[in-house]
Amino acid sequence: MRATAKTPLRLLGGLIGVGLAALVGPVGLASPAMARTAFDVVFDSGIAGTSYYNTGVKGRMSFDFRKDPGNGNTYTLDLGITNTSPAAGPSSGTLVGFAFNEPLRSNGSEAISLLSYNPLDSGFGRVFGGVNNTTSQQRSRGVRVNEDEWLTITGSATAPYAPFSNFDFCARMSSSNGCHGGSGSTGIGGGSTVKVQFKLQSNDSSIATADQVAERFYNLFNAFEPGDRWSKAQIALRYQNVKKANGRSESGGEKVTGAAFWRIPDDGPTDAVPGPLPVLGGAAAFGWSRKMRHRIRLSSARSSTES
Repeated sequence: MRATAKTPLRLLGGLIGVGLAALVGPVGLASPAMARTAFDVVFDSGIAGTSYYNTGVKGRMSFDFRKDPGNGNTYTLDLGITNTSPAAGPSSGTLVGFAFNEPLRSNGSEAISLLSYNPLDSGFGRVFGGVNNTTSQQRSRGVRVNEDEWLTITGSATAPYAPFSNFDFCARMSSSNGCHGGSGSTGIGGGSTVKVQFKLQSNDSSIATADQVAERFYNLFNAFEPGDRWSKAQIALRYQNVKKANGRSESGGEKVTGAAFWRIPDDGPTDAVPGPLPVLGGAAAFGWSRKMRHRIRLSSARSSTES
């Protein structure tokens, strides 16, 4: 079942975040009036409770939203997908798929809908979920999208992704088994980045700007905390050809969910976590446990020292 409700802890985190944003604004790191239309979702499967095997593979998805000119309720999402794992050796792996859900309204209908998908030259062209002009059998197997072609997305089909619940959308390099399983013969290795693009539509009159669209996705993705049931995860990456931290292979691949961090507008994606995170830790903690974010910061600092 899709998770949207906030616990008192998450509400407290939100209040702390608002207070810190107001304090940090005057020193020039962020402005309370500045529209936030971009965030990164950071994945670290070495953090207990966020992945299935805790192999240590890492990734990042960079979300950038903009409103389409001349059309009041449609938006473009430029999505960057990065495998931040090592290129080889322990905790390395090939990133073969990504999946996420759409924000919902209180009545369970879609607050924001995915209209179409363009894999560009990413290779993530096998799509699962609600797509146009396909039979239910084709949807369950995935529909191959040619590079540089838009795929229109309609219907209510979802993409199976064990042990997670089904996702609204999933794109894979290859597979005929939904988001789980499949071959690791194709994918992006450690240190590689690809880009894809979506068209979105707001179905809620209270969502009328790009920053409001971004906020709905940001809050949704932070609904999961380490230790929650897998069914609460709203976003995930899939890896194959995975090496465990001890260097041995993990035949089951890896499935990992992540945490979202706001990014300063016009500031590009980082290799690990957004730059202002150490100062804005409280603001970023909205919807995610302190322990999870502390571990991500330590992991980032350790990687910087080793490099």
